[in-house]
Amino acid sequence: MLLIKNASPADIALIRSLTMQVWPQTYTPILGDTQVQYMLNRFYASEVLEQQMNSGQQFIICYADDWPSAFAAFEKMDTDTFKLHKIYILPEHQGKGIGKFIISHIAVHMSSIGANKLRLNVNRYNYPAIAFYNKAGFINIGDEDIDIGDGYFMNDHMLELKIS
Repeated sequence: MLLIKNASPADIALIRSLTMQVWPQTYTPILGDTQVQYMLNRFYASEVLEQQMNSGQQFIICYADDWPSAFAAFEKMDTDTFKLHKIYILPEHQGKGIGKFIISHIAVHMSSIGANKLRLNVNRYNYPAIAFYNKAGFINIGDEDIDIGDGYFMNDHMLELKIS
């Protein structure tokens, strides 16, 4: 059974734990250990996650049979568009419909307030994630290279899902 709960600053330690179980194994082969550590420190430090929560990002945690198995963060960008900032699923829970369940949960929330576009960025070389998003109906609307400091860039596809 899958269940989604809204997260709060009290859940930051859990979110960081889930991140550390997904991020290094997903991104080290793509970015290398040094950039992964830089990005974890820059984007997933406790105080950074709390700031993201306080500035409008809504974090959710997905439980599979009462076990925390995934989290996501999304935010309303304008009247009809949301941005999915994060969605990470523990490796042992991938391929079990959790990602689709989370996207559906966000889409229902969006529809309830009249929004109809969900956008996200995904690393151009994260082929499993790109395949998941394509299967879920996202389309590529462009590419961007984001300077994140210290000579590092996020080389991303920008994807969009139309919510009906």
